[in-house]
Amino acid sequence: MKTIVYFFLFVAINLQAQSSGKYLEKALEKFSLKEGKIIGDTDTIYYYMTELNKVRPKNLVVFIQGSDANPLFSYKIEDGEPVFYRWFFDDYKNVDSTTIFAIIPKPGMEGLYHEDSISIPKKYYENNYKEYRVNQLDQSIDDIINKYLIDPERIIVYGHSEGAAIASALALKNENITHLGFWSGNVLNNFYEFSLFNRIEALKGNISDSLAHSNILNLIDWYSDIIDQPKSTALDRYGFTNKRWSTYERAPIEELLEIDIPIYALFGSKDESTPVETAYLLPIQFMEHRKTNLTFELCINCDHGYHQFVNDETISNWDRLFLEFLEWAKSN
Repeated sequence: MKTIVYFFLFVAINLQAQSSGKYLEKALEKFSLKEGKIIGDTDTIYYYMTELNKVRPKNLVVFIQGSDANPLFSYKIEDGEPVFYRWFFDDYKNVDSTTIFAIIPKPGMEGLYHEDSISIPKKYYENNYKEYRVNQLDQSIDDIINKYLIDPERIIVYGHSEGAAIASALALKNENITHLGFWSGNVLNNFYEFSLFNRIEALKGNISDSLAHSNILNLIDWYSDIIDQPKSTALDRYGFTNKRWSTYERAPIEELLEIDIPIYALFGSKDESTPVETAYLLPIQFMEHRKTNLTFELCINCDHGYHQFVNDETISNWDRLFLEFLEWAKSN
C-alpha cells in the first residue's frame, strides 16, 4: 500500500537538483517519524519509528513487511513541489502515547527513493534472506528498547506474508518479544503450498489434472536446484535468489510450536497467496501439542491484504484488524 502526502516547499523550480536526503527529513517530519541507525563494522541497520512524547513509552510495536522489494518512502516532483509517498499502512497512527511503532526497511531499501528511478540495489539481493532480516530486526528491537523505552511492558511484533515467517523465527531469537502476530504467512514449506494451489485449481476445473501434476513436478525440480545451489544469488523468474529461498526451508509451523508467548494468527479465507487450507493446521497442531498460547482468527471473504469485495465495492479491513490485534495484546 502506498499513501500520498503533498508537502509544499516555496523554493525555485530546480528542486530536483536537491538531495533526497534533505527530502527524507521533510518526509519524516510530515509523517511524524524519525530515523534510527545501528552502525556496525561492515553494515548499518536502519529503522523508522514514531516520534517520542514527553513521557518515555513502555511498549513497542514492530511491523515486518512481506516479500516485495519496496522502499518505505518515495517522492515525486510535481510543479516544483515534492510529493511524498509512504509504502505502508496507517498502523503507526493507531498506537497511543505509551507505545512506539517501528518498521525496518528491507536490506538496502532504506531512505527516500525518487518515484521515477526506483531501482533495487545489489545489497537487497545479497542480503534478502531470512537470517539477515531476523538479525536486522533483532538488533533494532534491542536498540529501541535500550534507548527509548522505560520499564518495558509489551514488545509486540507482527509480520505479514513473508514477514510472518520472519516474525516466527525472530520470536525464538529475541527474548524481549512478548506478543507475536502471524498474519497471512505460509504455514508449511513454500513449495508444498505452491503445489497445493495447483491441486486446488485442478479440483476447481480451472486447469487439467495432468497440467497440475506437470506444474508440481516443475516446482519440485526448481526446489531441487535451490537445494543443490543454496548460496546462488542469480535471480529466478520471480526476482528472488536461491540464497533467499533456501533460508525458508523450515516450515513456520515448526517454529510457532516452539514459541510460548501469545500468538495471534490471522488469515483471509480467499487468500490467493497463502492457502487457508494449511492455516487450519495451526489450531490442530497446537491442540495436539497441548499448547494454549494460540489465537486463531479468519477474515471471511478476505484476500491476502484483508480486502473484501462486496457488490462491486472494496472494503479494507486492515485498520480494524490491527486495532483488534492491539486489544488482544493488551488482554493476553
